[in-house]
Formats: sequence, structure tokens, C-alpha cells
Amino acid sequence: MMRGAAICAALAAVLTLGGCAARETQRWPGPMRATQSPLPPGDAQNHPPGPEEVSVLRHADPVQVRPAGALRGYPLTFFDKRARLTAGGAVVLSPGGRAEVLWPDGASVMLAGEAIGWVGSPSRGEPLFEFQELDRARIELREGSEVRLLGGAILSGASGPYLLQHGTDETLAIQNQSKSPLSIAFREERIELAPGQIVVLPLLSSGGAPRGDDAEFARFQGPGFALRMIGEPTCTEEGARVQVQAASERGADILTFGVRVKLPAGERATFSLPSGAGG
Repeated sequence: MMRGAAICAALAAVLTLGGCAARETQRWPGPMRATQSPLPPGDAQNHPPGPEEVSVLRHADPVQVRPAGALRGYPLTFFDKRARLTAGGAVVLSPGGRAEVLWPDGASVMLAGEAIGWVGSPSRGEPLFEFQELDRARIELREGSEVRLLGGAILSGASGPYLLQHGTDETLAIQNQSKSPLSIAFREERIELAPGQIVVLPLLSSGGAPRGDDAEFARFQGPGFALRMIGEPTCTEEGARVQVQAASERGADILTFGVRVKLPAGERATFSLPSGAGG
């Protein structure tokens, strides 16, 4: 009897200590309090719902879809691998996933590997699709269609396939495997890719979204590329290169290939297409 009483007393002491520890844990640190009520909508505000509708087909797991306006998505399973999304919805793939986004006019985007893509609303001036994350993709477009690439550049074309590959060195390779040209608006440049050609774009921290023409820039057309300049420099075309010399009394700013070069007064710079860009 004495032994049983001792065990009960010890158990009560343990429970008491455990209760004290639990109360102390809840007391410090205290629960987090919301600093704003109601909470902001997050990225859903950047992608409001639109009238356009697409089909999403899961080819390999894991694939999730997030309806327009929702704060979270849901996975597509092997027994229910098709879903419908409206503009403002998102498709999210983890490594190993593969999914296809299909539009009624025959346009499509095939995603493979880790990826996040948003369905756009062309009726309110948005691209057909926007890439937020990407490993690989295959695009088929129709006349007048555009997609926003990683970094913000805009790709437009009327056929396909166009292949995208996100490099480990923070570059994006675009290959035109169609029988017609495609166009890429990257910062100040408009790049035309003929059938079979490849271009590699840098994913800049400042972004690659197209920039409107600025009236203060003069334009010089080089052999296969253009330069936009401030400062009235002297331009000399030498075969496949362009030599630019800033005026002696002032410097010059040159915009080409998506970068801005500042030339001090009297200095010179030579520009040419990157190796392999022609083919």
C-alpha cells in the first residue's frame, strides 16, 4: 500500500511539473498578433480573375493548380488529372512534374521540372501566360499571342514549338524550332529569331521587361543589331562590328544587347554580335 501511494505521489508530481512547463511555454514567447486586419491578399492581387479559360493536364506528378483568387492550390492526381482554370489561376510543378496548359484556339504550354506559371488575360492586355519559375518548357502559339518569360521579356509568335531552358548560370535559352520567325522584346532590344536559331538571355537583377522608346536616344543600325545613344558619338561600321567614339567634350551612353555602356569623353568601344548568335 505504501509503495502504491509513493507511485501515485510521484506521478502527480510529474504531471504537475509537466503542467507548469506547458503553461510557461505558452506564456513566453506570446502568440503572434496580426499587424493588419484583414490580412492582405498576397500575390492573388497581382493576378486578378479574368474571363479566359484553359485546361490543365497532368502528365507526371507532382502538379498543383491554384484557381484564380485562391490562397492555396490542390494537387492533380492520377485518377483526376485534368482541371479547368480561368485567367488569374496558376500551375505549380515540383521537381519531376510535367503538365500541359491548353487554350481553346490550340495554343499550349508544356511545363517540365520545377515551375510556376500564371494564366493571363489577353482581353485586358496581359500576355497569354507568365512564367514565374521554370526549368524547361515547350510553347505553341497562335497569331497575336504573347507569353512573359522569366525576367519579364515578352515572346511573341504565330506557331511553334519554341523551347525554353533555364540554365544554372541564371540564363534563359530560347530555341525556335518552328518554320516561321519569332520575336522577343528584351529591355531596349527586339530580337528576331529565324527558324532553327537560339538566343541566350541573361536573367538580370533589374529585369528584362521591354522598355519604351525614349525620344532623347538616337538610333544607329549596325550589322544585325541596333544601338541607341545619348551624346552624339561617332559610329563607324567595320564589317560585323560597330566602333563608337564619344565626343571629346562630353561622354556618351550606349544601349544595346540589353545593357547600358557609359563612355567617358574621347573613349571608344567596339560592339558586335555574340559568337554564334547568327545561327
